[in-house]
Amino acid sequence: MHPTAEYPRKVYVELTTRCNLRCRMCVKYAHGSCIEEGDMDMALFRSLLPSLARTRFLVLNGIGEPLLHPQLDEMIALARTAMPANGIIGFQSNGLLLDRSRADLLLAAGLDLVCLSLDSLEPVAGSGGEHHRSPVERAIGHLALARQGNPRRVGIGLEVVLKRETVAQLPAIVEWAGTRGVDSIIVSHLFSYDGAMANESLFNPNSAEATTLFAKWAQTAKSQGLNLAALPGVHLRFVKSEADHRLLAIGAEMQREARERDISLHFANLLRYRELGTEEAEACFKRARSLADTLGVSLSLPPLHAPANSQRACPFIEQQAVFIAQDGEVMPCHFLWHSYGCMVNQSPIQVRAHSFGNLRRQSLQSIWRDPRYAAFRAEAGGSEYAPCWSCSSGPCADLVNPNLLGMSDCYGSLAPCGHCMWSLGWTQCL
Repeated sequence: MHPTAEYPRKVYVELTTRCNLRCRMCVKYAHGSCIEEGDMDMALFRSLLPSLARTRFLVLNGIGEPLLHPQLDEMIALARTAMPANGIIGFQSNGLLLDRSRADLLLAAGLDLVCLSLDSLEPVAGSGGEHHRSPVERAIGHLALARQGNPRRVGIGLEVVLKRETVAQLPAIVEWAGTRGVDSIIVSHLFSYDGAMANESLFNPNSAEATTLFAKWAQTAKSQGLNLAALPGVHLRFVKSEADHRLLAIGAEMQREARERDISLHFANLLRYRELGTEEAEACFKRARSLADTLGVSLSLPPLHAPANSQRACPFIEQQAVFIAQDGEVMPCHFLWHSYGCMVNQSPIQVRAHSFGNLRRQSLQSIWRDPRYAAFRAEAGGSEYAPCWSCSSGPCADLVNPNLLGMSDCYGSLAPCGHCMWSLGWTQCL
């Protein structure tokens, strides 16, 4: 990690917040979202160019579809002249607007990577038709032809958001992509911002250690004819039976072991996700990995369980990344790029965009070096995160309730990383 680095190495620039799709899973349409539609103007983009001299990776998208920006080709050409020769320019797209002539123009301007969204090969009921095979297949074909003879190594990638009903398609997606010239695939789990699709997510916010510990003591209870799921109700009984006392003893031993091993237990989550299971996903991941290795496709798979809290880390701090909204506001990460509502452990929180300055008033270098921003990166890079996803004591002083001390969680943190899905590995980005 490099919280004190002099320059950002990865720069996300949101050229537009407009999109030609309305995906159910998108944060833009979550309850509490405050994301206005608009495009970054050319004058603002030009003001960024001097700051790209040491940028290794420029990602030209945020919430919107970059192909909707009328000056995308020109912006890529300008960035290419400002960046190091080995710097990478890329963006993620749904591919609907990518025809052969547009692909030729983009690659001629200096584009290095296009990552296309594909969530299933076969239509899924109620999906709304987004991120499916036909437009992506056409876009891959146009890019594959356009990159022939190009002096730069132009990559074609996929971004896949998995759900329980589509995970079985993952091996087929890898095989399909590998035989069409796709170089890389980034896989994420569905995150349901409003909670309506929460049961469709494969990700278990309990750590593998907590899940294993809970299963061990659930089996101990079962061997004695007891049900560990009944433990919360037993605590509330005024008159307890002999069986109740035995179950309480098992619960106490489970908690003792958890404390000794520094494992956080969220009882309701452990019960809920034990019923959902991960066996099918594990088998699909293994098969997909084998196919990717055979076909020479770079495959980035997310974990199926949250890491132990001590093992969490911010990918954006590690990448020395910075995020710029279409209006020029400079943010530290994906999680705090916009204001929106989401659910943490079935409880609503309101995330607020966290800006450290605006490119209309300051250069990116001066914003990056601001002591407040440096302090934020140092704290976030320390990985001392509150265990919000495995804590059963909430609600607490979180993003919902600003307080006079400016704390974001029970640790007194200024950086509200405890609630973040990216540090859990739940979601991954280009």
